[in-house]
Amino acid sequence: MSAITNRLAVILSWWALVHLVLLIIGIADEMSSSLPIPTSEVGRFISDYASVYQNEFIYYGFSPAVWVLLYLVTGRVAILPWRR
Repeated sequence: MSAITNRLAVILSWWALVHLVLLIIGIADEMSSSLPIPTSEVGRFISDYASVYQNEFIYYGFSPAVWVLLYLVTGRVAILPWRR
């Protein structure tokens, strides 16, 4: 595997992990609030981040799709990017 492919795989792996963490934080923020809109700064940030992904299917399926793609390309599971 070339150096460019390896670095791109690491970047995509980190992006998928950060995306998953933001998704979990957003779900926890929505569950802890009885209002239909985010009231905290974190909730507003997560809401703005989620609006970038125009479709919920893309928003919820981004991380698993990246992990499957990286597995097919590199042959290794890259859920935790710091493990090689």
